[in-house]
Amino acid sequence: MSAVAVHAQQARKPEPPLLLLTEPNPPVNFTDPLTGQIIGLAADKVRLIMQETGLAHEMRIMPWPEAQAMVDSTPNACIFLMNLTDERRPNYQWVVPLMEGGWALFAPLGFQRRINGPSDLSGLRIAVQGGAAVEKHLIELTRDVPNVTLVAQEGAAEIGSIFNGKADLYAGGAWAAPYQARQVDMPVRMVMRLTRSIGAMACNKKVPAPTIARMQKALDTIIADGRAGAVERRYSTPGSWGGWGQDRRPPS
Repeated sequence: MSAVAVHAQQARKPEPPLLLLTEPNPPVNFTDPLTGQIIGLAADKVRLIMQETGLAHEMRIMPWPEAQAMVDSTPNACIFLMNLTDERRPNYQWVVPLMEGGWALFAPLGFQRRINGPSDLSGLRIAVQGGAAVEKHLIELTRDVPNVTLVAQEGAAEIGSIFNGKADLYAGGAWAAPYQARQVDMPVRMVMRLTRSIGAMACNKKVPAPTIARMQKALDTIIADGRAGAVERRYSTPGSWGGWGQDRRPPS
């Protein structure tokens, strides 16, 4: 075989399947106990992107530190859901936005007090995971607000605290908290948004640029035609997003 023929054969060699990595984080990503399939708000959208592009891929779920180490060392790997930040932006190629998220305060449906800002938290007890970043955020947020009690709990804060009289509000993930509440049949409503984030798929910088472009086009398509919104409704979009989430663009 001539050198030209060998070169042509190598040129036709297909790209290896994309390795799509995520972590257990319901309802964003988790393993369906009945089917063993990786599902969730982000996972379902990523699957639609792959269907739209026809790209060969393999999806795996593992602890976040392992997933991040693998995407950093594997040329054909992407990870989701990673928050897009100025610090992270130059380290990856991005397919964005998969979803918006952040932290929020939640109350039982019958909670009557109107919360317009931190000053309205005076006199309230807030259940929060002790030692977590959200607790640190609340400490700073309420530093000058009198009579705010943080009911810090080891491990994930129990959302049931706002139903058994131990707390008035619950601080948690904008998607995770309502999901947890539904699992125990204790519906809640968002009363104050604490932070906003844009979640994305972050890919190793060696993933071919045309592949990134195809996935971005596919994401734009499923947002425009309503399929992305249907996924969000399936996992119950949290109420009171504060407006900007409706058009899928991050705040300027």
